[in-house]
Amino acid sequence: MERDEIVVGLDIGTRKVCTVIGELGEDNQIEIIGIGTSPSLGVKKGVIIDLDQAIQSVKQSIESSERMAGARIDSVFVSIAGSHITSVNSKGVIAISEASSEITERDIEKVIEAAKAGIVSPEKELIHILSREFVVDGQSGIVDPLGMSGTRLECKVHIITGSSTAIQNLIKCVEGAGVNIEEIIFGTLASSNAVLSSTEKELGVLLIDIGAGTTEIAIFVKGGLAYSAVLPVGGIQITNDLAIGLRTSVEEAEKIKINYGTAIENSISPEKLVEISSINEKDKQNISKKYLVEIIEPRVSEIFSLVGAEVRKSGYYDMIPGGIVITGGSSLLPGISEVAEKVLNLPSRLGRPHYQGELADMINDPSYSAAVGLLSYATERYSIGRSFKLSRKKTGLKNIFGKIYSWLRDFF
Repeated sequence: MERDEIVVGLDIGTRKVCTVIGELGEDNQIEIIGIGTSPSLGVKKGVIIDLDQAIQSVKQSIESSERMAGARIDSVFVSIAGSHITSVNSKGVIAISEASSEITERDIEKVIEAAKAGIVSPEKELIHILSREFVVDGQSGIVDPLGMSGTRLECKVHIITGSSTAIQNLIKCVEGAGVNIEEIIFGTLASSNAVLSSTEKELGVLLIDIGAGTTEIAIFVKGGLAYSAVLPVGGIQITNDLAIGLRTSVEEAEKIKINYGTAIENSISPEKLVEISSINEKDKQNISKKYLVEIIEPRVSEIFSLVGAEVRKSGYYDMIPGGIVITGGSSLLPGISEVAEKVLNLPSRLGRPHYQGELADMINDPSYSAAVGLLSYATERYSIGRSFKLSRKKTGLKNIFGKIYSWLRDFF
């Protein structure tokens, strides 16, 4: 592999757009050579609502990363978010077709087709179909059944879908910014590559990615993604609560949250005051830090209560002894891990990327988890000799992720 091979991750969030450029070395190690961020305009709760504004935001982020890297890019791995994303665990079962009872690629393709039958519709587009396990004649836990003998083949998969309209608009946005899409990846699946260890995934862990507009969760059990969901709440709700409670602008509330906000009282002294501007930006007022906690903590607790309800609905609550890993831009709010532990009754830690190159001081921040995870995802693709180009007709999104079986086997 040539050293100058470049991979790019593009994370389009509600608050900011982030582009990260990585250069692959001969040993498939990634060196980050460019980072570009821009305010995210035309995006609400992870979904594009103003195409022209979103295109300009993406362009700005890409051009900024190109200037730092001293390189031009033509394709990206892009994350997708939004409450339109849904997931389901499914199972397919077929009889082995060959007279020799040897399982072929065709058999595996058929059982995967059976597993996703009825799930993808004209309104829903397939984003991921992730293998959980294969079962041959009752023998479970099989990773790759190709070439094995048997008469009955089962496949258990985790399927993630998204709104066809939202995906189309995402593609139009990225292509409108002048680059092609290599692949679209569920944002929290990307983040997991940056902040979770293989040991945590094997043991059982809950990843909570709290962005500005949405909170995404992913439960990993026995090394694979077992459950995922997107909740339509995030850091912007905390900001709005502050704006209302303090009677100030949303912009001022965001600054207050970032500079002085915390989700727990701890050693906060009631007499410590923060000066804020009123909504007309002319008058000033002093607010105690304790009062900020009284506004912030209930909303943070509510977010984790919603997460808890989703986790219990999944049936995997008792299968995540690895606890909670919290990432995303809003995870930087002090005290957030403590609130998560209190509400969910599980150990919690902050999830940061663990990049060790020259730009580590910039990139090892929870707000960059998805972008860094996209680079890790892309590196895995190139290291096994597969780089899937987006394939679509002018009028639709046919075969957006290439041959399903080839894609699926990359997760073994």
